[in-house]
Amino acid sequence: MALMQVLKTYYNDQQMTDTNSLVNALMEKPEELSPIITHLAGREEKKFPLSFLTEGVGNTKSIDRFEYEYRVKTHEVNVRPVVANAGNGAGGAMFTLTFPDKWFIFPYTLVSQTGLLARIMEQPVPDAGGYKYTLKLVSPDAANVPSEDRAAGALWGMLYANVGIDFSRGNASNWTAPGLVRSKIGTIRKSYHFSGNAKDYVAQFTLPMRDGQTTKLWMDYEEYRHMLKFKEECEMYYWYGAKTYDDNGVNQMLDENGQPVLSGPGLFEQIINKDTYSTLTQAKIEDVIGDLFYGMTDATDKQVTLYTGIGGAREFDKAMRSYYTSNPYLQTTQPTFITGSGRNLGITGYFTSYDHIDGHRVNVVKVPLFDHGPVAQASKKHPESGLPLESYRMVFVDQSSYDGENNLQMINKKGREMLRWAVAGSVVPKGFASSDTRASDIDGASVHMLKTAGILLRRFDTSLDLQCVAS
Repeated sequence: MALMQVLKTYYNDQQMTDTNSLVNALMEKPEELSPIITHLAGREEKKFPLSFLTEGVGNTKSIDRFEYEYRVKTHEVNVRPVVANAGNGAGGAMFTLTFPDKWFIFPYTLVSQTGLLARIMEQPVPDAGGYKYTLKLVSPDAANVPSEDRAAGALWGMLYANVGIDFSRGNASNWTAPGLVRSKIGTIRKSYHFSGNAKDYVAQFTLPMRDGQTTKLWMDYEEYRHMLKFKEECEMYYWYGAKTYDDNGVNQMLDENGQPVLSGPGLFEQIINKDTYSTLTQAKIEDVIGDLFYGMTDATDKQVTLYTGIGGAREFDKAMRSYYTSNPYLQTTQPTFITGSGRNLGITGYFTSYDHIDGHRVNVVKVPLFDHGPVAQASKKHPESGLPLESYRMVFVDQSSYDGENNLQMINKKGREMLRWAVAGSVVPKGFASSDTRASDIDGASVHMLKTAGILLRRFDTSLDLQCVAS
């Protein structure tokens, strides 16, 4: 993407007309310009990594409704636990195992958790607590089925269907359908007011065009600062938002006008895997990432992003340094952490990524909200650093692709990706044409911003919210 710049300058009515105002451009093409502004603001302030890595890089969709549905297929579980048993299969005798459902198919061969093979000899029959299966050990050399394989909770898996030489009959196949998930998007607003003695500062933008050229647009500088604050508030909604409707989709909140207040779930509410840590270690990181990647069997372009604050970034670096220094075979003679020479030496080099043994990389992205946002300010403090515990929060987000779509997306209401309008009084805010303003008798004016959107995590079982509980 072409270079984008923001310059602060004085308003010049010969150069800066309403036709090249960013405000009017956003009114005409919010779907096109909103991601560009997010990309620009993400580069400019680096306060909105979640917005930047969704809307800012094109991982966004616009829909016509406030509600959307999508299909999701989680990792398939092909094992079942034993509920009850009878017999031990000694001497080639039949024995029975009861499983909670009818997932296993006659005449497949099953494998126990110790590696023992047994064939299903009859169609399963309903039994108390599930379905009773009649089995026979495959190997004539096997003495019996160990008690640990027959105990309640012991896991068995299904391998293949071995049948007789002649006159065998067809069996069946298991399949699971993707689940249907329904969610909603919410509307975020921000307004600001100013007096008739407004400043003449404006922000001038250089934005890319589709043909490879660039264009210069402008907007009131005060509004630009408020826009950045609005982006920050949207970012808080994407992280910390909580849905205002129950599991049946019934809204539970009304505003002062009796209108439903719709809010969709933020990222934290969508991630189902939760864990805690006191001191981070390389082993913890390896286990966490290994578990996440293990469930991403149907993903392409596998990628996990670790979102965290200053505290979490320090913990990640310390964990990697500790692992590095305790394993001499990793160390080299190259001056990896030392710069300069003689008496002018400096320490440098900090770990910001991790290559897992499975062949995938995890990149660390800092989230300023975790350090300085309202949640961080209200958070308890870390006993050693004094930083908020929220700063140590680590969110491993699966940003792989599934069926050609990115796992992390932003969903917008079509035409409401970014709305802005003004209420003009004694002055008209710069950049707003008369068609974009409303009348007021106040000695001043106000500007209003609105966005209807939500964050979508398509696969909610391959990400992790890891919180620090050091005390």
